[in-house]
Amino acid sequence: MPIADITGGTLHYTITGSSLDEPLVLLLPQSTGPVGITGFIADLARQHAIITYDQRGTGGSSQAPDNQSMATQSDDLIGLLDALDIKSASLLCHSTGCGIGLSTVARIPDRISSLILAAPWTHADSHLTTMQNLRIAAARALDPEQYARFNAALLYPPDYRRAHQDGFARLASDAVAKPQDADQIARRLHAILALDVRPLLADIEVRTLVMTAKDDQLMPSWFAAEAANALPNGQLVELSGGGHMLLETRTTEVVQNTLAFLQT
Repeated sequence: MPIADITGGTLHYTITGSSLDEPLVLLLPQSTGPVGITGFIADLARQHAIITYDQRGTGGSSQAPDNQSMATQSDDLIGLLDALDIKSASLLCHSTGCGIGLSTVARIPDRISSLILAAPWTHADSHLTTMQNLRIAAARALDPEQYARFNAALLYPPDYRRAHQDGFARLASDAVAKPQDADQIARRLHAILALDVRPLLADIEVRTLVMTAKDDQLMPSWFAAEAANALPNGQLVELSGGGHMLLETRTTEVVQNTLAFLQT
């Protein structure tokens, strides 16, 4: 299991592909549905070296600090690039990863050649604040199976849940053996609400592709439109559906848009 030493801890990482020249680093969601994103990574790895890693407090990485923020998670990402001696990379970020990615680009723009933001947010408006606080309350109040069902209903569109209903039922049942850590969830979601990227956007010159789905209930498409409009080199792609977890629900479209963007 490859482990990178960073300031304050360690990160478990995986490299898919044979070359580290201009790799694509993925900042992935904390949870996935029954299909997962293995196929998504494999599709990208046919043309690019792909680096994935477990954020601290998840998977094989060390424990997250109590004061974890987007800034500390940006520190972790920069530490990983340093540990792997990567001078330049592209970032593909989803949801929470968008905050980490934008924070990182603002700090080391010369080391990030291009940026892809999927289902981003720009600031804690009333909608996002309400939704994240509901998720925190649900994590504290619901048993693991019901919390898994609640999260699935929020993150995935109805047609996708219907098509994969047996898989979602299995994930909900499996959650009983691994109950959610409500305190960790609260720290992670509060870190999202604490970040306002709007002051950063106008100064980020890196070429950026912003992708969103019209039916994203958690981080609606207005955030992506605002980000793409404020970024000097921003480009917006709005998918007709797919919910918040569009890497999994709209894999083909996301991969096609990503590869086309990276090749230009």
